[in-house]
Amino acid sequence: FTIPGFHFCSLVKVIHSAFVDVQANAFHLSPFKYVWKDPLDSHQEQVFNESYTSDSWLDAQDELQKLPREPGCTLEQVIAGLMLFSDTTHLANFRMAKAWPLYLYFGNLTKYACSALKSGACHLMGFLPLDLLSSLPHISKSATTALHMHCQCELFHACWDTLLDKKFLHTYKHGMVLKYADSVLHRIFPRIFTYSADYPEKVLIVTIKDMGSCPCPHCLTPKNMFTSLGLCKDMKSHLQNLRIYITTNIVRAREHIYQLRRCLERASTQNKFVKKLGALGLDPFQMLVMYFMHKCKLGTWKALFTHLIRIISALPGGNQLVVILDSR
Repeated sequence: FTIPGFHFCSLVKVIHSAFVDVQANAFHLSPFKYVWKDPLDSHQEQVFNESYTSDSWLDAQDELQKLPREPGCTLEQVIAGLMLFSDTTHLANFRMAKAWPLYLYFGNLTKYACSALKSGACHLMGFLPLDLLSSLPHISKSATTALHMHCQCELFHACWDTLLDKKFLHTYKHGMVLKYADSVLHRIFPRIFTYSADYPEKVLIVTIKDMGSCPCPHCLTPKNMFTSLGLCKDMKSHLQNLRIYITTNIVRAREHIYQLRRCLERASTQNKFVKKLGALGLDPFQMLVMYFMHKCKLGTWKALFTHLIRIISALPGGNQLVVILDSR
């Protein structure tokens, strides 16, 4: 059967159109390390303010230069830093119409240009399908949550199986020759650096159980250690217990579901990011970044910060204290 509502553009075509556009004049093709030097004692500190000044990009550039060149190619090899973003969106205030857009930013462009409303830096790649259960035969909307989650996860990665097509994989491995805005030919290699999403969508991306015993999408820190958040032992646990995708366990779980017809609580979806790009160095657990719209603007932090301002305002001279806080 067919699931309707999946509309998309080819990743390779989006990259091609972005690098031949006039905005590509502002792209940074060569990463660099940004260092601040203290004028008093001359000690140096590395500054992380852009994607192309990060250690991840510098390491990816070094790995790219170590790869064997294409036969007869002497062109400069540069990276197209892909920054993905997706989130379900309500289309109206008084209706239930929703959409699930998928966006693409390029890390080669400075964050100040990407955040400008009329910069055109955001590329709409397509729309992912919604309302899965209503489209499935012989399954009512009263189906179990586990079944709904499993089907949604399978559909999500089926969409990415289509997006990560053979042409994109070939470009990921061998690059594509494009005439840059400076009229010079370069060999462009796309690399996925970040994927920004809220927590329910991160569960789909890395194929873990929603709010399971280890709910963090990056590490295996259990819930009973959440009280240590921010402490040294929490950071140590985070670094020592990083998640690793084990394909054999997923294959075994799928055999229990589809052949032995047993119900399992753990995740059992084949991660297409790992299947197609894992051998090329992509770690889906590490590409996930904080989704600031939910973490800071719409989430608990906003309510906490509002409450703190009210406490300051209730103090003697509170209005002046609020002004001082604003000035900082």
